[in-house]
Amino acid sequence: MKKIFLLIIILTAIGTATPAQSMSLDGRQWKLIEINGSRVGDSAAYLQLDTNAGRFSGNAGCNRMFGSVEIEGRQIAFSNAATTRMACLDWNAQSNEKSLLDALKSVESFRQRGDTLELMNKRRVLIKLVAPVKDGPIASDLQDKKWMLDAIGTSKVGEIGQTAFIVFDKDKASAGRNSSCNVFGGSFSAAGSKLTITNVISTMRACIEDDRMDIERKFLDGLRATNRYKIKNHRLMLYRDDRLLLTFAGGKK
Repeated sequence: MKKIFLLIIILTAIGTATPAQSMSLDGRQWKLIEINGSRVGDSAAYLQLDTNAGRFSGNAGCNRMFGSVEIEGRQIAFSNAATTRMACLDWNAQSNEKSLLDALKSVESFRQRGDTLELMNKRRVLIKLVAPVKDGPIASDLQDKKWMLDAIGTSKVGEIGQTAFIVFDKDKASAGRNSSCNVFGGSFSAAGSKLTITNVISTMRACIEDDRMDIERKFLDGLRATNRYKIKNHRLMLYRDDRLLLTFAGGKK
């Protein structure tokens, strides 16, 4: 009788393990760090799962991606993957995007170790991802606000430069708006105080009537060089290590 009771407990535990495993994957932005054993460096690529709906979404590095996902135990399969069709000017991002989409087709199982997620076939790990810090400053202090350019380095930009601004959208992992002459857009990744802005592209309008083009060049270069940020007294400061690159004021929605 005791053996039968013990067997029932074991079978119950096995039966309830699968939903718990899949639920722990849901609602997290799994940031890409490795494809086929190679590190990808700073990338906007991430994967988000909704196991209840059987869907996945995210960023492939340049374009948005979405499709179907099925999980059973440790087995996982991605299908019907599709992406947007934005032209990618960053060759590394374009190459990584193709490798990621190709690798997803071959994934058969997964292994989660804390905040690290490994997607594998029968022989090896194809894709490695990490979950950034959840509910950090990005959730409330940075996103969905209009940050107006105030200074480049330690120099104030004046009235013309203050037409430049940036808005961060966490759900789309995108950043962009106006660089004082052109409209621009890109992808971003944030965790704690770390911030990277990648795949920055803009329209090609020439503004020769004043110094907007020079401001725009320094502004976009500053965004691309950013690796951390700080918000203090409604001011957003972007840094490269300890060097102040850009300062924004306002933070109003």
